[in-house]
Amino acid sequence: MIVSINKPELLNITDSLEHKTYFGANQVWYTKTWNREAGCGPTCASNITAYLAQTREKYKELFIPNSLEKKEFLKHMNELFKYVTPGAMGVNHVDKFVSGITQFAKDRGVLIETEVFSVENCFTKKRNAEKLTEFVCRGLTADCPLAFLNLSRGEETSLQAWHWITITSAEIKEGSLIATASDEGRAIQFDLLKWYLTTRMHGGLIFIK
Repeated sequence: MIVSINKPELLNITDSLEHKTYFGANQVWYTKTWNREAGCGPTCASNITAYLAQTREKYKELFIPNSLEKKEFLKHMNELFKYVTPGAMGVNHVDKFVSGITQFAKDRGVLIETEVFSVENCFTKKRNAEKLTEFVCRGLTADCPLAFLNLSRGEETSLQAWHWITITSAEIKEGSLIATASDEGRAIQFDLLKWYLTTRMHGGLIFIK
């Protein structure tokens, strides 16, 4: 079974000068060095808020630019960076992401409600694969991309460690959960369940209702 946001094409960002199309934003578009190095969190937040603004009337104020042209989208990214702001260790907890994106919305007159699936940094109890799958299904069937924080990639070598990406769909199979995500302007696939069962640091997923 495959679950997905309804219109993934709304994350296609164009660069007319270079005649390129990207799947979601890329943190290297930031002009400042630190922002380029540590800006995966606000980049992910930019993807999600832009998508919601295009698909829900009540969230339209979350994305002000009138096009998905790269230079316009960068303005949106710069705004998100003011709220989902990396510290010395980046945006290294789901709570930091939630507080930042919530304040961003509030300052635009929009109230949002988030749901969080938090993964702790040690195996205090057996991890429940069904709970992860259920969360992913609820978020994507509600037509919201998922913000995904991965500090330790565990045994899933397709992922970058200490990184935020934007999940747009997932294929549920026996023993695996193959996610598709926007990562640095391109689509990647990886086994989210493998990550969940083997990561040894904090991480998690978030969606906006």
